[in-house]
Amino acid sequence: MAMCPTTLADLPIHARELAADSLVWMDQFWSSGDCLLVLEPPGTDPRKPGVRNSSWYALALLMRQADGDLERATRTIDAVLATQFDEPNAPYHGTFPRWLGEPHPPVDAVMWRDYDPNWRQFVGTIWALILDAYEPLLPEDLTQRLERSIQLAVLGEPPDRCPPSYTNIALLKAGLLTWSGNRFERPEWTEYGETFGQAVFDLFQEHTAFYEYNSPTYGGTDFYALAFWKNHAQSSLLGEHGAEMEAALWRDVARYYHAGLGNVCGPFSRSYGMNMLDYGAILGLTIWLAVGRTAAPFPDEPGLFEHCHDYCFGPLLAFVGVEVPQDVIQDFLGFSEERLVRHQISSQPLRIATAWLGEDRMIGAESVQFDEATRQGYRPLGDQYHPVTMHWRMPSGEIGWMRLRHEGPVDAQAEPNTLSIAGYVDEFFAARGSRAHYEYTFEIHLPGAGETATIATDTWQLPGLTAELQTPLSKPAVERERDTIRITYQAQEDQEIARFRFRVR
Repeated sequence: MAMCPTTLADLPIHARELAADSLVWMDQFWSSGDCLLVLEPPGTDPRKPGVRNSSWYALALLMRQADGDLERATRTIDAVLATQFDEPNAPYHGTFPRWLGEPHPPVDAVMWRDYDPNWRQFVGTIWALILDAYEPLLPEDLTQRLERSIQLAVLGEPPDRCPPSYTNIALLKAGLLTWSGNRFERPEWTEYGETFGQAVFDLFQEHTAFYEYNSPTYGGTDFYALAFWKNHAQSSLLGEHGAEMEAALWRDVARYYHAGLGNVCGPFSRSYGMNMLDYGAILGLTIWLAVGRTAAPFPDEPGLFEHCHDYCFGPLLAFVGVEVPQDVIQDFLGFSEERLVRHQISSQPLRIATAWLGEDRMIGAESVQFDEATRQGYRPLGDQYHPVTMHWRMPSGEIGWMRLRHEGPVDAQAEPNTLSIAGYVDEFFAARGSRAHYEYTFEIHLPGAGETATIATDTWQLPGLTAELQTPLSKPAVERERDTIRITYQAQEDQEIARFRFRVR
């Protein structure tokens, strides 16, 4: 295991800045009554003191070690520990509620609706880092409770719940298993962690890609998990694989990153937003570690902002550190050249990502080929899945963007100034009875200039971008809401293919 940083002073300059800034930001939301973070506007009813993010805050406090930080950290750890489910026969055994006061899962609890199983890995790895670096500072009984909490998290995780393709959690699961196997002298846990980690690595090696491909949020989690593999998992196998995957991941992110627009180009397998300058994306924090705050794509907000709870992830990344290949550092400091990117993500189903990045605009697209053998193996994650994207610089300097909202797979391709889309009526999705499978909604966001856009049948005049469109589908429905425009085309049930072709200038 690598030497742990124990104070902010031990960190490299960018990591120290990230940890310190995010910690000061979190300080304002700590509730002395609950001993947890409350990331909500004052007066919100019901209040939702966060559990997972508060464990991240506790690690940050132990890193800073200012007056009162140790006491606040131990109180916060105690408060989080008190929420963990210890019910061996329940499917949520070993995980934590999402917030203090969340209704207890019912007898017939449904994953994601009634509880989040991933809190086992997110909180469990934090407890491991705290024990690695700060055990001498903690009361003995608190150390024992942390150890028991980790064991509950490991034992509570069903062996078939998380496949190797569930990238961010799979990486965390493997690392926590090997760490725990070493700590608690459970060689079967170590063996399981290495076997499972090898499966994650083998899947990555097929196309040098994670199934959760090009995710502004979970790519950042992947970097954290890979650093955990290298420096804390206490497994030479995971350490070697982690270093190899981290370097490959940085190089892939660099191909999609447009420093001039401050964003990663799509397509996005999982994303909570479209402009990393407006919402908290963990990948933005990871880039901060690499090149510093002023060059990082992250909101500069003193209070709450969209998806702000991921700002709490900053100290974790600072603690474990990242290693950026020197040959890609410049790609995160300035836009180098126009380029076309193509990357196969998987074979079953066949998924291919393409992206074109120009001086002041970029286009992303994903092609998914479906057949009977692969249909059941792919589940786009609803609102998080963005197979078609555009970003461009508006005359105001703001970033305009567009994304496709559609239920089902599409065959899309990005080329220089061109975007082609083919949507196929698929029985698997059509059988759900949802009209959304026949709808293609292009959502456009124009900060401060929504009213200036002109939407015609074959031409969209947008601030900073003109899009010429060819499609056999009939006139769309156009809905405007402040700076957002939604343009919805309706395919008919007898149309097997819905086609769109954009030329932008």
